[in-house]
Amino acid sequence: MHFIGCDVAKLTLDLAGCDPRQASRTRTCSVANDPAGWQQLTRWLEQHWPGDRSRIGVVMEATGVYHNRVAQYLHAAGFKVMVCNPGRATDYARSQNRLNKTDGLDARSLQRYGARLEQIRWFEPNLPDIDHLKALLALLWQLEKDIRRWTNRREKACFEPAGMTVRSPIERQIRNLKRERDRTQAAIDDLIASSEALTRDQQLMCSIQGVGPKTSQSLLPLLHNSRFASARQAAAFIGLTPRHRQSGTSLNAPGRLSGRGDPRLRAKLYLPALTALKWNPELKAFYASLINRGKSPKQAITAVMRKLVHLCYGVVKNQTPYRTDYGCLP
Repeated sequence: MHFIGCDVAKLTLDLAGCDPRQASRTRTCSVANDPAGWQQLTRWLEQHWPGDRSRIGVVMEATGVYHNRVAQYLHAAGFKVMVCNPGRATDYARSQNRLNKTDGLDARSLQRYGARLEQIRWFEPNLPDIDHLKALLALLWQLEKDIRRWTNRREKACFEPAGMTVRSPIERQIRNLKRERDRTQAAIDDLIASSEALTRDQQLMCSIQGVGPKTSQSLLPLLHNSRFASARQAAAFIGLTPRHRQSGTSLNAPGRLSGRGDPRLRAKLYLPALTALKWNPELKAFYASLINRGKSPKQAITAVMRKLVHLCYGVVKNQTPYRTDYGCLP
């Protein structure tokens, strides 16, 4: 396998790979991050690493949205693609005592990082419906954030001397945002309803007391056709697993959330966890057992959020509705 590092920017792609005929020599290339540049990149790869395209692995960081299209293009062209965590790639560069930072050096570092990994998870593009759903959910979350921001601005305007002057345009802005939010939510509902598989997965998650349509639609891109090997991996991806810091007798810090994953998704799970404590007997007993073991209410509710993710993963993975007596079945 030949590994090629690819540093992704909005406008350019910088690449670096070891020359197959002379390992100490590095081949570099810089192309535009557009369809014409991707074709130039393909020709460059075939020129220096001819043969089976599946033996060429292009390593790039997850840089917002700028890596998505080139990763899909290279995958469709038959190359292997690895989209790695930027934090881990940065940690690797620091471990190599790299002091400078340029696009070319980043590409070389990514090439070495990919070549030294023992376990590689190759990139697989999402289904078109999932990409569409993710885009709509991102827009919905942004609209909800803007509505809260303008609502707070309206509240503050009431205490300003000239507040009534700006109150009318603020109210108009809030109405426009709410109309756009409702249209986006309707588009999400229509998209899920148009797919039998998405509808089925949402219904399965909604069979869990505490999980409703809003929570399930947020989890659908993560759990539909999930590539996670276990429910614990799904919870860790969201950032709901504790991170322990213990060493000898001097360091024994309490466990805290890792902080990785999407904070918006974690926030979406808080109220469903509170609802589950009221209506779900299994999670209610689970919460009580944690409190009896000395856990704080904050730690216990976080564990309930993690348990909800486990249950959602389980019902989608097994395509079986939730049952509180599942553990008692023969």
